[in-house]
Amino acid sequence: MNINYSKLVSVVIPVRNCRVFIGEALDSVLAQKYPDLEVIVVDDGSDDFDYKVLESIDRRIQVIRLTGKGVSFARNTGMAAATGRYIAFLDADDVWFPGKLEAQIRYFEQNPDVGCVFGGFVKWQADAFGKFSSPSTLWHDCSGVSKCEKRRSGWLYTRLLSGLLVGMNTAVIRREVFDLLGGFDESMRIGEDYLFWLKISRIFEMHALDSNVALYRIHSTSAMSRLDTENHQARLLSTAFQRWGLTDPDGTKLPFDSFRRRVALTEFTHGYNHYWRGDRNVAKKAFRRAIAGRALVARSFVYWVLSLRT
Repeated sequence: MNINYSKLVSVVIPVRNCRVFIGEALDSVLAQKYPDLEVIVVDDGSDDFDYKVLESIDRRIQVIRLTGKGVSFARNTGMAAATGRYIAFLDADDVWFPGKLEAQIRYFEQNPDVGCVFGGFVKWQADAFGKFSSPSTLWHDCSGVSKCEKRRSGWLYTRLLSGLLVGMNTAVIRREVFDLLGGFDESMRIGEDYLFWLKISRIFEMHALDSNVALYRIHSTSAMSRLDTENHQARLLSTAFQRWGLTDPDGTKLPFDSFRRRVALTEFTHGYNHYWRGDRNVAKKAFRRAIAGRALVARSFVYWVLSLRT
């Protein structure tokens, strides 16, 4: 079947029990100035609301129902159903700035070799009473943004290894990216987005608009609030090194010592988070690995000693 993409943007929104927040997310999408739009909401086994009702809000909304397959499966399902030349991502608890898509699609059309266009995001935190301020008090219209942030644009593989962050709710990809690389690794519970960007960076340039373009909501179930006993980031970095090495497609190299310290820094962060909010036995082991990798040695040693006393 031949699909006429006709500058259409497909927005993929995975959701699981997010009735409280998804209205603001959808409002921010439907208010975009870019007209050729479809919104694919993938309900991954929610029991708080009948998300099919959302289709009555706007003819551009389509809801797909799953039975608890996980966020990567949900995003992949949405991308497979998409009919757009471009695929944009938004989580159900986050919000786009006005003009986001207009700026990104224009940038794509002016830079045909770029496979992914993303931007910055603002952390959106609740006040002391658990209330979130209105999105309109935190955003600005970014429809006029035309420049990229050079230090976060180009062949980004080694910069991603070094810690460059691509916010999921800021990114738009060309459909060809999905057709060539497939979607997110459904076997991964954490870090699947990081691996996805690494895979893209091996084949396409990725550019960051020189602007914040979204709000990232921080709450008890958001990714930044979750801890796991395994340092998934360190494992993923090691896997990337073994698979692709430390050289960008354009020949730029990341020194091995810099890479080793980057891995060790993730160990310090992993240990620090567990020392204060998790398992201090996990923290102790992470600080030892940070010391071995020569990352923040003095601080790591102090925390390692403190972990021994718990």
